[in-house]
Amino acid sequence: MLTQVFVILLTSLLTSVLTLTAAWFAFDRYLKSRMWTEVDAKADELGLLLKQRVSEGVREGMGNGLSDLREKATKTATRGGIDMLEESLNFWFRGGREKD
Repeated sequence: MLTQVFVILLTSLLTSVLTLTAAWFAFDRYLKSRMWTEVDAKADELGLLLKQRVSEGVREGMGNGLSDLREKATKTATRGGIDMLEESLNFWFRGGREKD
């Protein structure tokens, strides 16, 4: 009876070890290189997508910055002319609002 239990345990242990060895061998030999190839392909694809989105963001930011700069320059230039006209009129007529 004890030898039968020993044979059953030994057989199950050997079966488990052989199954794990076969799985490791298949993974190491075939699936590992295939997996890394797919990971590299996805990383390259993700890198290109990231590069494209960053480029679009930079372009958009530069465009917005330049349009804001134009608006501010226009407002400053027109405000300067209006201030000069206002000072001139105040000088001649002594009326109107005082400049802050």
